[in-house]
Amino acid sequence: MALLSKEDAAYLKKDFSEKLKENIKIIFFKSEDACLYCNETREILTELSSLSDKISLIEYDFDKDKDAVKTYAVKRTPAIIIAGDDKDYGIRFYGMPAGHEFTTIITAIKNVSNKTANLSENTLTKLKEIIKPFNIQVFITPT
Repeated sequence: MALLSKEDAAYLKKDFSEKLKENIKIIFFKSEDACLYCNETREILTELSSLSDKISLIEYDFDKDKDAVKTYAVKRTPAIIIAGDDKDYGIRFYGMPAGHEFTTIITAIKNVSNKTANLSENTLTKLKEIIKPFNIQVFITPT
């Protein structure tokens, strides 16, 4: 059974065809043991990747594909990485993308495909002042 409604799938297919420029990869890490929502996450990502030939889905097993886990610095499952064909921008999502998180993943797909972040000039100027690497984590709770 599809998780996306026919209307939502049609909207996203049209949106992706108009707005995606470069190919992107959705890299999904699952675990066979004690992974709440791994199956549902795989299903929604499979549906998303079927909506555009610019989106490829790559799946790894967290417990077996240790080189990939290390390469992408994945900490838990389910994990979703939105990456360009040529670059990993460090975008990570943990857990199932439901509710507002789904919208955020769609935005990340478009931003990576277009190699843009839609940030203001002021924000871009401030970001240039950062000289040390840092990690931004956003935590949400289901409602």
